[in-house]
Amino acid sequence: MVDLETVLSDLKAKEEIIPNPFDDVTYGNFWFEKHHQENVDSIHQPAFQQIEYQLNLLIKDKFRQTKTILLTGDAGCGKSHLLGRLKDKLNSSAYFVYIQPIEDYRYFWRHTLQYTVTSLMQIPEGEKQSQLQLWLKSLPVLNSSDWVERLLGEKRAFIRHLKNSYPAGIVEAKKFFTALYQLTTDNYDLACEWLAGEDLDEEDLQLLGLNKSIDNERLARGILSNFGRITDASKPIIICFDQIERAFSNVFNANTIFHNERLVNFLVLISITQENWQTYKRTMVQSDLARINKNIFLDDITIEEAEKLWINRLKPLHLQCHPQPNSAIYPLEKKILADNALGERINLRNALNLGGKFFAEYIDKINKIPLPTPNKKRPDFLNKWEQVFAENQQETQKLSIILDYSDEEFLEMFRYVLECLGVENINFQFLSGKNLSKGFTFTCPKTGMKKGFIINNTRSGNSFTAFMKQCEEVINKNRCQQLILIRNVDTPKTGKGAEIYQTLFQPVSKKCIHHKLNLEDLHYLFTYKKLYKYSISGDLNVNFKPILRQELLSDMLRYKILNNCSILNSLGLVKHSPEINIFEKKLINLLQHKNATSFPEIHDNIKEDIDFCDCFIPPYFFRNIILSLYKNKSIINIVNPKDTYTQWNISLLN
Repeated sequence: MVDLETVLSDLKAKEEIIPNPFDDVTYGNFWFEKHHQENVDSIHQPAFQQIEYQLNLLIKDKFRQTKTILLTGDAGCGKSHLLGRLKDKLNSSAYFVYIQPIEDYRYFWRHTLQYTVTSLMQIPEGEKQSQLQLWLKSLPVLNSSDWVERLLGEKRAFIRHLKNSYPAGIVEAKKFFTALYQLTTDNYDLACEWLAGEDLDEEDLQLLGLNKSIDNERLARGILSNFGRITDASKPIIICFDQIERAFSNVFNANTIFHNERLVNFLVLISITQENWQTYKRTMVQSDLARINKNIFLDDITIEEAEKLWINRLKPLHLQCHPQPNSAIYPLEKKILADNALGERINLRNALNLGGKFFAEYIDKINKIPLPTPNKKRPDFLNKWEQVFAENQQETQKLSIILDYSDEEFLEMFRYVLECLGVENINFQFLSGKNLSKGFTFTCPKTGMKKGFIINNTRSGNSFTAFMKQCEEVINKNRCQQLILIRNVDTPKTGKGAEIYQTLFQPVSKKCIHHKLNLEDLHYLFTYKKLYKYSISGDLNVNFKPILRQELLSDMLRYKILNNCSILNSLGLVKHSPEINIFEKKLINLLQHKNATSFPEIHDNIKEDIDFCDCFIPPYFFRNIILSLYKNKSIINIVNPKDTYTQWNISLLN
C-alpha cells in the first residue's frame, strides 16, 4: 500500500522539496508562458462560445469588418487564462497575437507592431511554419500555381503583382511588399526584424533591398494597418490586448482607428478588470464606446467547477498512490469551497489559492515529513521574489536577449524601478524628434543631482549618429548635470557618431557615463516588471494571498530587494545590503565550522542565518564575495574555480 503521505515522503527524499500542486500561477503571454491545462471545459464556456460566435460572424461577413470584444471580470476570474484557451482551441481558425500594452503613448504603435509580428512569428501546434508564413501562403494571389512558383524567385515581379492585386490603401507599399517577398527567401528572420520595427544597420537594410527601418509612430501604425487592408486573407487575426490598466486610452484609441479606417480581418479582444473598466469608461468619449461590438463579463465559477480544478491539480499525486484515495480531492474537502464561496460561486483564483493554503497546512501537520523549503523564517514575499527571480535566471541566460526588447521597453522597466525607490521628478520632456521616447531626467534622492538617463541599442550607424548629436546638444545646453547612457550594442568605430561618443563618453568623466547591463541586471528588471504588472492588474499572489501595487512597493523597500542590483549601485541609487564587510565576516565564520562545502549549501546557510533571512542575497552577489575572498584576500580556497560557480567546493584556508 502506498498512501499519499508515503508519496510525499518519497518526493521529499528525492527532490528535497514537496511541490504544492496549487503553487501560485499567473497567466500572461500565451505564446511564451507555460500554464496548467485545467481541462474543465465548462469554465467560462458561455464566454468562449460567444467569442467563437463573433469570430464566425467575422469570417462569414462579406466585408470582413473589424470586430471588438471587451472582456471584463473581477481580478483572478480567469481572463488571461481564457485567452490562452482560445488560442489553444481556435488557432486553426485564426492567427493569434498577444499584446501587453506599453504605457508610453509616444511609442505605442511601434510597441504594438513589434508584439504583433513577434506573435505572428510563432509556430502553431501541429504546424511546421509560423503564423506569418501561413498568412502569406494563404493569400489567394499567392497560390501554388506554377507561374507563382516562378514569381517567388523574381523580386520585382512579386512586388508588382502584389501592388496590382492590392492597389488601394497599402502604406509604403513598395517597402511592405519587399518585406513580404523577403519572407519567402533566406532573409526571413531579417525581414521579420524589419516588420517588427527593429532599427537595422545599413548592411542588413541593403540585404533586404530597403533604405530605412520603421523608425516612427506614423510608419509603424501604417505597417500594422496593412495587415488589415489585405482583404482576401483566409483567416482573421485575433489581437489580444491583455492587462490594459496602464494603457487604457492608448488601446481604445487604437481600436477606434481600426474601425474608422475600415480595417478588415481583425478581431480585437480587450481584457480589463471590471472595477477598472467601471472607473475608466466614465472618461471615454462616446465614439470609443461605440466601437465595442460585444461586452462579455466573466462570472465566478461554480463550486463544482472549482472542485474539478482541484481534482486536476491533485491527480498527478493521486496516480502515484496504490490504492488511490477515496476522495478525488484528498486531502482537501469540498466544504472548504462551500464555506468560502459567495452563494454557489467562487472566484477562480481564490479557489486555487484555497487549495494551496490548505494543502500546505496538510503537509505541515504530517510530523514525519519535514517542513518544505523555503525556511519558515524567511518572509513570504522574499520567497516569492526568489522564485520569480530564479525563473528569470533560467529563461534569460544570454545578454543577446537585450535585442528582443526595444529601448522604450527597457526605459519603462527602469522607470518602474526608480518609482519604487522613491525617485522624484522623472521628466520625459528631455530628448526630441525620433529619440523623444528614449530618455528622461530624474533627481537623485541622495545627491539632489539632476541626471539624464538614456537608452540606445540601435545597430544603425545613421541612427546612432543622430542620437549622439542629441547627447551633444543635451550637454551643451546643460539640460542635466550628469548624462547616463545605457548601451550594450558595440558602438561604431568610425564616423561622426563615433567621434561624438568618444568626445563625450570615452574620457573618464563624471559628466557623461556609459553603462552596460549585465545578466543579473536583466534578471532584476524582468522580475520586477513581471511582479509590478501583475500587481496593477490584481494578478499578483504571495503565498496564496493577493498583493496590490502599494504593498508590492512597500515590501520591495522593506526587504531592500533592489540593493544588490549592480546597475542601480553604479547609478548611486542604492547601497549593498548587507554591507560587504559584514557579509564577509559572517561567511568566514560559517566556514570555520566546515571542512568543505558546496556553493549551494553555503548559500542556503547564509540565507537561513538570522541576520540575513529578511534580505535578498542573489547568487551572483554571493559569488562575487567568494571570488574576492579567494583572489584578492586569499582567505578561502575554491577547489574547482574553473567550474560554474554553482559547482564550486569552498573551504577556509588554514
